[in-house]
Amino acid sequence: MGALAAEPVLTVRDLVVHYHTPRGPIKAVEHVSFDVYKGERFGLVGESGCGKSTTAMALLRLIKPPGRIETGEVRLEGRDLLTLKPDELRTLRWRDLSLIPQGAMNSLNPVMRIREQIEDVIICHEGRPSPAELAERVHKLLNMVGLPRRVTTMYPHELSGGMKQRVCIAMAIALNPKLVIADELTSALDVVVQRVVIQTLMEVQERLGTSLIVIGHDMGLQAQLVDRLAVMYAGRIAEIADAITIFEQPLHPYTRLLIASVPSTKEKKPLQAIPGLPPTLLNPPPGCAFHPRCPAAFERCAVEVPRLQEVAPKHQVACHLFSERIS
Repeated sequence: MGALAAEPVLTVRDLVVHYHTPRGPIKAVEHVSFDVYKGERFGLVGESGCGKSTTAMALLRLIKPPGRIETGEVRLEGRDLLTLKPDELRTLRWRDLSLIPQGAMNSLNPVMRIREQIEDVIICHEGRPSPAELAERVHKLLNMVGLPRRVTTMYPHELSGGMKQRVCIAMAIALNPKLVIADELTSALDVVVQRVVIQTLMEVQERLGTSLIVIGHDMGLQAQLVDRLAVMYAGRIAEIADAITIFEQPLHPYTRLLIASVPSTKEKKPLQAIPGLPPTLLNPPPGCAFHPRCPAAFERCAVEVPRLQEVAPKHQVACHLFSERIS
């Protein structure tokens, strides 16, 4: 991708999401801020439970009780999504902002044919066109994701995992939205099918010019797919930079350990694991949440939460090793 557009399509500022329980709030997302630009592929990566999917659900205003968006601002081309009325939200979803869900089988209606499910998206937002026009649009969408016409008359259980995921891609792009969120797109697929689905998504995104948020835990996959990458840990963003910089010059100790844990096809080396376990978000450790597992931690890390700040051009990191350098 070339230079980023002057104005972001999506602006997220100070987003906080908590799940309220009898034992106290689970702090799933804590003061998350980032931008996504026109035509950009933006990645959110981290271990399971770090807040990636909750962030995505908050952008779509799909957080259900006991979850609650506490504070924050989410602007899509200037409109604050957190202040929209329910009718305005229904109009915006699919048309301006859509989701490719993590589990295609759980997302598709098992008793509706594929044709009917895609038609529903179009009819609900644009009214009912002529049957011939509607059928042609469905066929065109399926063709864009590499599926034959016969899929229109099939039910979800008749399709393979990769085909179901491509149906979800077709539904997500049906109204040519400004931004598509792909949540753990390939987590339930084998490696060969993963490649097909990812290639399909990249081709469709390039053809439409839409912006894309790719959520996942696979650093190797993110390296092949995204332009910029945000690394999350314990509900917070640890580092943001373009993908090449993240992999060639990672700054945050957590980012370095994530990259080191990716197996290499070029050299034989022992697999590295990150020591310890992610903290509970019900009662996270004081200071930097990563400090109990961090090989570079020092006294300040245990008492003060590091602030996400720019330490190099377009490279942000939340780590006291670097706040010391620039303060």
